[in-house]
Amino acid sequence: MNKGGLFGGGDPEDQKRMLMAVALSAAILIGWSVLFPSTPPVKPAQPVDGTPASSAASAAASPASAAGSVAPTPAAAPIERKIVATLDAEGRFHVDVTNADGQLARWDLDEVQYQARDDKGEPAGPYGLVAPLTAESRRGIFLPPLVQVGINGEARPGDYQVVSKAGDRVQLRWTDGATGLAVERTLSLRPDTYGVDVQVKLTNTGNAPVAYDLAALLRAAQNDEEASGSMFSPPLYAFEAVCRRGDDFERMPVNAVADALQDEDDPTRFDDGVTWAGVNSRYFMVSAPVGAAAKACEFFLGPKAAGVDPSAVPPRFTVITTRIELGGGTLAPGASYEQTVPLYGGPKKLDVLRKREPSMADAIDFGFFAPLSEPMLWVMRTIYKGLPNWGLAIILLTVLVKLLTLPLTHKQYKSMAGMRKVQPQLQALQAKYKDDKVKLQQEMMALYKTHNVNPLSGCLPMLLMMPIYFALYRTIYSAVELYQADFFLWLKDLSQPDPYFITPVLLGVLMVVQTRLNPTTGTDATQQKIMMWVMPIMFSGMMLFLPSGLVVYIFVNTVLGLVQQLTLYKRMMPEPVAAR
Repeated sequence: MNKGGLFGGGDPEDQKRMLMAVALSAAILIGWSVLFPSTPPVKPAQPVDGTPASSAASAAASPASAAGSVAPTPAAAPIERKIVATLDAEGRFHVDVTNADGQLARWDLDEVQYQARDDKGEPAGPYGLVAPLTAESRRGIFLPPLVQVGINGEARPGDYQVVSKAGDRVQLRWTDGATGLAVERTLSLRPDTYGVDVQVKLTNTGNAPVAYDLAALLRAAQNDEEASGSMFSPPLYAFEAVCRRGDDFERMPVNAVADALQDEDDPTRFDDGVTWAGVNSRYFMVSAPVGAAAKACEFFLGPKAAGVDPSAVPPRFTVITTRIELGGGTLAPGASYEQTVPLYGGPKKLDVLRKREPSMADAIDFGFFAPLSEPMLWVMRTIYKGLPNWGLAIILLTVLVKLLTLPLTHKQYKSMAGMRKVQPQLQALQAKYKDDKVKLQQEMMALYKTHNVNPLSGCLPMLLMMPIYFALYRTIYSAVELYQADFFLWLKDLSQPDPYFITPVLLGVLMVVQTRLNPTTGTDATQQKIMMWVMPIMFSGMMLFLPSGLVVYIFVNTVLGLVQQLTLYKRMMPEPVAAR
């Protein structure tokens, strides 16, 4: 490695090792993204339920195929939909409630960080987290969650009337004319945890027993064209069905559900120990933390399973649904039953999710590097409380990491110093035993032992740093705290690539400067050219499509490396020992 930078010291053997280590690290980064992508490549959109091309999958996907479940009836007599109440959660979010089945119609996030952006990157109004799907929809979106009441095995449409409304609470009522079952829904907000509690009370006002069952449907519509993403830039609107049961966490994107529905050995239904389930995107989630009330959860594809009118589904869209069965029974005349279904709709923030339900934090996909990513996020959040700028938080995290890894850096320089000291003797041995490779290796090992030098120890510190790079990469693109996080000037979203490629180009220039500061004694012209231009260009090319927050980290880390190069290197590097 060079004098505190990325590319190695002045002697050719050390530079070769560093070149190999850097190339290997880049290969690992690319290989990891290819072998373990955040979102698999998206297949063509699933045909809507009932078409011959998807008859098998549609049969498997219909909730009616499960014993005791209720089939949605999108073709039933339409009800004139209208918004009958809007509940505001203290500026954090607000929801619209419709008369049609007494369900939620919209769920908007009002906090500035999540608001939609105009062409200049400025906040332009609430972020529509949940909205109905229409034929004009262009981006993927969460659909309104349903708390479904089945009556004698059917999902009957109801025109609910407002009974009372006060602050963040509304009560609605509807009575089924055929059975006399009165359904009362009370929706109330949990402002601190992005929650809406739906209390359902059933009363049999008729003269005959009535069978009922309850279910929660968490749904999303994915635009398969925008859900593909790229190697280094996972999409924002690719959706997954998620379910927590016991100690296991099931996470299945659209393609995985489609494959599982065709494979009898790959389950999409989970019966034991379900505590919460929902649908999930990169930064947001709509779920139902129902606890012990859940009997099972199941994943489906297609509009029929979601209770969506197929004509409202645009081309190349796939509807994905997680259905939570909440049980049922039979009500005798005059009997009542009551149950509350909690809903969550908001950002995937660790503290908020854990406050609502500790295991909901599993929805944040830090992957293999979670043990490093979570502490990094905690440090950045702590810094942010004092300096409310996520770019500055990343910079200070970089400084902290550099200080913590200073012992590794010292070890690296010490190894480089030892290798430089014996370099003339190594060259003499190579010339003397150029025709006897075995003898050359023996003499080289003896030389290393005599001078207490390990030729691989210079590579080790950089390889140990690679998990930190990977962990920060996962942190930046998985942590909603950095979603649309403004740094300064043109960097309006640290979770996205630099829109003008300024920071990657500056990083490449800095790397060129860094290699020019290295001594070139004993290095041939071809190797000098590779170290001077090829490696910086390769790294800059990789940085073009990585989150700008990660580029800021690497840029600052490189600057700090130059500072170390101008201080520690000169103090520690001895003059070479002449060959005998």
